[in-house]
Amino acid sequence: MKDFMLVFRNSAQSQEQFANQSPEQMQSEMALWNTWMGKLAAQNKLMGGEPLYPEGKVLHGTKKKVTDGPYIEGKDVVGGYVIIKAESYDEAVDLSKDCPQLNADDGTVEIREIMKIDQ
Repeated sequence: MKDFMLVFRNSAQSQEQFANQSPEQMQSEMALWNTWMGKLAAQNKLMGGEPLYPEGKVLHGTKKKVTDGPYIEGKDVVGGYVIIKAESYDEAVDLSKDCPQLNADDGTVEIREIMKIDQ
């Protein structure tokens, strides 16, 4: 089994709309996520994951300059991540197809294999 990170992205506008939902809409949205993640857990595929706050800090280059971020005009925002176990990219893609992130027109799930480094 390999470990894969699923990175959830969408537009800043979608992030703002999500944050401004009614409590009922938010509860409904979270139920979709809980169901999907519960399905992964029941298959022993879920390793962990969390949503991310929209604000953060960015550390730059050799001078270690710190800026507020991640604010990249017109770009997608990373809203969270999940780490799963899968035999291959194909299986990781199949496990991701029901992800609630894909219910939004601009929602994406980036799938990346986690590199194992022997120590």
